[in-house]
Amino acid sequence: MLKLFQKLAGARGQSPRRQGAQGMYPLRKERMKKKKYGKTIFNGSILILSVGLLVYFCVSEDGLVDLASNIDEFRKEWLVLGFLGMLGDLVLDGWLIQLFTKNSAPGYRFRDAMKSGMVGHFYSAVTPFQSGGQPMQVYLMAKQGVDPGVSTAAMVQKFLVYQTCLTIYSAAAILLRFSFFSQSLPGGVLGLAVVGFIIQGAVIGGLVLFSFNRTVTHRIVSWFCAVLAKLRLLHDYEGTIRRIETQLEYFHESNAELFRKKKLLVSSCVLTFLQQTSLFSVSYCVYRAFGLSGASAVDMICAQAFVTMVSCMVPLPGAAGASEGSFYVFFSMFFTSATIKPATLLWRIITYYSVILITAPFSRITRKMQESAELSKEGSPGEKL
Repeated sequence: MLKLFQKLAGARGQSPRRQGAQGMYPLRKERMKKKKYGKTIFNGSILILSVGLLVYFCVSEDGLVDLASNIDEFRKEWLVLGFLGMLGDLVLDGWLIQLFTKNSAPGYRFRDAMKSGMVGHFYSAVTPFQSGGQPMQVYLMAKQGVDPGVSTAAMVQKFLVYQTCLTIYSAAAILLRFSFFSQSLPGGVLGLAVVGFIIQGAVIGGLVLFSFNRTVTHRIVSWFCAVLAKLRLLHDYEGTIRRIETQLEYFHESNAELFRKKKLLVSSCVLTFLQQTSLFSVSYCVYRAFGLSGASAVDMICAQAFVTMVSCMVPLPGAAGASEGSFYVFFSMFFTSATIKPATLLWRIITYYSVILITAPFSRITRKMQESAELSKEGSPGEKL
């Protein structure tokens, strides 16, 4: 009875705010538990799919296991060149990050830009639609001393240039080699590539409109914040709008400055084309590693641009399944029936799995930062009830 009395007395002595907060904790924990459970199921499904594809391309007929029995005929130097092509993509990505960021933050170092690039590649590889890369880059760059407005503008400018160059790449492939691919591929497959091209063009158009039209940007931001406020996910509507408008003003000025600085625009486009060519050439290196010849490097690079276009439409981490499937379909015209499966697996290992292995250690940088930020919040008196 004494314990019960003490418990009741303690409950009466609590403030309404604390009692309300304690009542909310079970609901909040339940929502977080369901969200975590759903995320675990999703990640587990993707893992099963990825492992299943790896096993299939390894042990099925004419797979990687069969290739190992004829390893003496394999030209390993071309495989090394393929890995160098992948590394060239990573290095050029870091260079581009520094190039765009130095436009407004002259002291930004290449070493820091490479760290940001590695973090971006890792989180892009493990999140749907590659959506996790840029937010984590902005977060890391803020810790590196770069203003979030500067880093956000740099990331969007880089994304805009990358998507524009990719669209031009694909447009050139469609216009210059359409007859070749239309004769070699089923109409539906080529149609998917064209649909991907149209979607990429629409994304670029929307991004340009968002980046340079202040009126449209203001309306979109206001509408989005109003929806969040109605859902009670945003408490300080007016203050949030003011803060976002301040950042967007700088964002618009930075984008306008990009087009005023012709040298920066041209150099970034050249580097981006080199970056994409370096990555797209991996498939040709895999082709030559099997001792095959006769196919044009230009045709294979164009085919790789189509594979990228199709894969971008799939909202799974690493476009799991779509990347392997589209590569298999588009490159069956170049590889033999005995080499297409191991070629698909080797290409995927070089361009995806090895990238995760290389960049994974850099993800610990942001994890440690997040942990320290959470600890500082928990230790702050203002956050306690």
